[in-house]
Amino acid sequence: MKTVDRYIITEFGRIFLLALVTLMAFYEMVVFLDMVGYFVKFHATSDMVFRYMLFRAPMAVFHVTPICVLLAALLTMGSMSRYSELVAMKACGMSMPRIAAPILAVCGLICLLSFLDSEYLFHISAKESNRIYYEEIKKQPRKGLFSNEMVWYKADDGSIWNIGHLDMGKRELRDLSIFSFDPTGSRVVLRATAREGKVTNGSWTLNGYSERRFLPGGGFEEKHWETYTSPANMITLGDLDKVQLDPEEMNLIQIREYIREIKSKGYDYTRHVVDMHAKVAFPLISIVMPLIAIPLGVRSSRAGGALVGIGVAVVTGALFWFSFSMAVAFGQAGRIPPELAAYGSHIVFAAAGFAMLLRSERG
Repeated sequence: MKTVDRYIITEFGRIFLLALVTLMAFYEMVVFLDMVGYFVKFHATSDMVFRYMLFRAPMAVFHVTPICVLLAALLTMGSMSRYSELVAMKACGMSMPRIAAPILAVCGLICLLSFLDSEYLFHISAKESNRIYYEEIKKQPRKGLFSNEMVWYKADDGSIWNIGHLDMGKRELRDLSIFSFDPTGSRVVLRATAREGKVTNGSWTLNGYSERRFLPGGGFEEKHWETYTSPANMITLGDLDKVQLDPEEMNLIQIREYIREIKSKGYDYTRHVVDMHAKVAFPLISIVMPLIAIPLGVRSSRAGGALVGIGVAVVTGALFWFSFSMAVAFGQAGRIPPELAAYGSHIVFAAAGFAMLLRSERG
């Protein structure tokens, strides 16, 4: 490795680590301030709070890494331009892409580490922090089990719900079976099934609803309704939301298996395909950001110092995050293809950054 490459990597790494520590502390502080009311309300112990915040740390690293890369690349190039180091490097025959190469290489490594964080730490920490919050702090353990695409839920009246597919975005469920037991809990007295159900106007509307009541002598009575209405509080959306796994609680392999299962049964899997691609797309932001930041850092150095560079980084990051979030939302709604939703912003910003990099080379 050449001396100039080591110098660029050292400068970039120093700023990146400083930004990472600072933004992680800020992230944890914001999370704590957001949750402190619940900690006090539910009398959480210091041990519970500490473990909850500890398990948020891998999530903090994952979320703040792209903006840290953006800041580090922008401020590194801005500093080198301000002190005429770029002029000296160009005088030695180095082009702007060659000068940027060490930063891009390090960002590629950061991208890989961010992906590994997502696959092996993030989903575990998300699951555990949610468990601490609901089970230990709020003392409201999940009443159900999520197995592949199926949800098993124990209602407050003791009945057990088996839900073939749950879509919280559309507030609906498919292939429902409800098992009700006698007071001793040893015998099934009623089995109800429904093709689909949806919350409308404060109540559950169940289509294709059937009830089979088992009699003490061994027989049964069966009734059918094409549309059946039940109170919404018989099982709340809030409880169902806690039962199902959040995409944050699954790694790439798990979400791909989940998609395969629901696809094989004919359910709508568009939203989950977008979530799967987004899991890959988010770490890739660490590759896109330096392509934008490097030419912007050269330009911002001519207009001012580090504060101008930080301002440019914040605006650039906000624009990217807005476009990325909007594209993912449209993808989850089925308005645009999942691949375009996840990677469209990356392509646009990377192309713009590459064009600016070539223009700065000519300049």
